[in-house]
Amino acid sequence: MQKSRKVKYYLPYSLSFALCLPNACVADTALLAIDVGHSTMHPGAISAYGKPEFAFNVDLAKSIQGVVTSYGIPSLQIGNDGQTTDLTQRTDRAHRAGAKFFLSVHHDSVQPQFLKSWQWQGKTNYYSEHASGFSLFVSRKNPFLPASLHCASAIGSVLKQMGFHFTSHHAESMPGESKEWADKYNGVYYSDDLIVLKTAKMPAVLFEAGVIVNREEHIIQKPELRNKLAEAVTKGLLNCGVLINGIYP
Repeated sequence: MQKSRKVKYYLPYSLSFALCLPNACVADTALLAIDVGHSTMHPGAISAYGKPEFAFNVDLAKSIQGVVTSYGIPSLQIGNDGQTTDLTQRTDRAHRAGAKFFLSVHHDSVQPQFLKSWQWQGKTNYYSEHASGFSLFVSRKNPFLPASLHCASAIGSVLKQMGFHFTSHHAESMPGESKEWADKYNGVYYSDDLIVLKTAKMPAVLFEAGVIVNREEHIIQKPELRNKLAEAVTKGLLNCGVLINGIYP
């Protein structure tokens, strides 16, 4: 018989909720919608080594689903087949399924002026050392902004405690950026018009796991780092309490 492992919880706030051990709280948890950002037709950013963002998103979403399942959290992947290009269909599907939280998984880039060309395996690719790290986004147009921000901050807090750092380049004053901080300490920004955030009928957070045009940050595709990111996201969601019976702070 496999022994249950002890779980260390990372508490950024004074919270009161039922702690879940792996495979021990299925009856007490709410459905998590995991949105795989972009599609095969619109693959998103292209990494410094030529890999499309959508492929990164598929892999990380799968890792997150594996970890949340081990904690007894039911989940639904949306967009993982690469065919869903209508973003409102994603949030509608989450709502119809009864999801209590919407997590959109992405990987990041920088503005075009910061990209430089280089040769990799005989092909011209583009990279940048301008930024690195994760970021989290919430929308003030989401009907559950307090819960969205609460959970985004909790995820950012755990990511930091597990050794990851956030990027501040989205707050830089320039076209395409100039985002307002929602929680400067934990890497959370406001981005009010992101469609999946503002149309979600439940708390919603968009997670940029890393800046994949940075040649060093490309290593987040490695399974051990991807699983570490997934563990951090899961613990952050448990810490914020939103998946415990779908209770919103």
